[in-house]
Amino acid sequence: MSIPHSTSPSGESFPLPVKADYNNELKLIEGLVQRALSENKEIVVVMGLGFVGAVMAAIVADTRDTTGKNSKFVIGCQRPSPRSFWKIPLINRGEAPVKAEDPEVDVLIKRCVLEDKTLVATYNSDCLQFADCVVVDVQCDFAKKELGNMKSGEADMAALEDTMRTIGEKIQADCLVLIETTVAPGTTEFVAWPILKKEFANRGIQEIPLLAHSFERVMPGKQYVASIRDFWRVCSGCEPIARARVEKFLHEVLNTKDFPLTVMDRPIESETTKIVENSYRATILAYLNEWSLFAERNGGRPHQGDQRHQNAPHPQQHDLPRAGNRRLLPAQGRRTGLLGLMLLTEDGRQSSVIRPRLSVIDT
Repeated sequence: MSIPHSTSPSGESFPLPVKADYNNELKLIEGLVQRALSENKEIVVVMGLGFVGAVMAAIVADTRDTTGKNSKFVIGCQRPSPRSFWKIPLINRGEAPVKAEDPEVDVLIKRCVLEDKTLVATYNSDCLQFADCVVVDVQCDFAKKELGNMKSGEADMAALEDTMRTIGEKIQADCLVLIETTVAPGTTEFVAWPILKKEFANRGIQEIPLLAHSFERVMPGKQYVASIRDFWRVCSGCEPIARARVEKFLHEVLNTKDFPLTVMDRPIESETTKIVENSYRATILAYLNEWSLFAERNGGRPHQGDQRHQNAPHPQQHDLPRAGNRRLLPAQGRRTGLLGLMLLTEDGRQSSVIRPRLSVIDT
């Protein structure tokens, strides 16, 4: 019987792990964890090693305390599927699984894996038992059933729900879980938190799970790393302890001295902030598309006007406008903000209260 393989974009093939491999893998991870604990490092598990999780894992692994010493040991965890397993051996060789214009991505991952030895990747989710903090960076996309009609679509939360279930089955009671995934407003409190509570109850754990939300801020390009580390963020927790823990964690990991952190009262506020940003971008893209089509139909060449702005400074080089004491941040990246169409009710159902009048983007 042949063993399934996972093939990287460059064509390199890796055999998927079999059941017998899991114990040895866990022993290897445990040994690395024990060494990190002897050095007083916090153990962080990043779930999902895509274009967000892989770089976020390296940034956390590069965190240093006031004396300049590495303060965290990071375990990046990725499902061993044919589509994604190849990322694990690449990271463990010190190679970035994402290709970027920013040279710091390759340098950062290589340094953390091979020099500082603060980052390792694994397929064994039992590593969650060692975590002081879990960062969730799995996908949660909006599934459209037909082009031009967003009313028939829905948020696909299967991967997120499965991940939260796995986390709830394996983490320690005092572990902080931080969701960075862009989700529909209400997901953290009314979908993810009940899943963790149910799994804790099944294990006889009486403590309330510590769950927080702080949406990822990733802009692939020449400032890939800076878009995560050196940019404004918001965060929130499901209750006061989680809120205090996530605030402390982000102050340690990100450059909050130059880019202040905004702490919100509830996750639904943090979730809605990202959806508003993404919806703003989606609207602008739709606006530009409409006028581009208009120009093409009437013989115009709108790209000539774009050339006038090619030397304009990046938005990060300016102080951005504020609403009260909060900056208004134009979002950039691959998502279209379609999750903003959904609002979750307290029982976790997807509500049709928030619906657009126009289907502005098909992706």
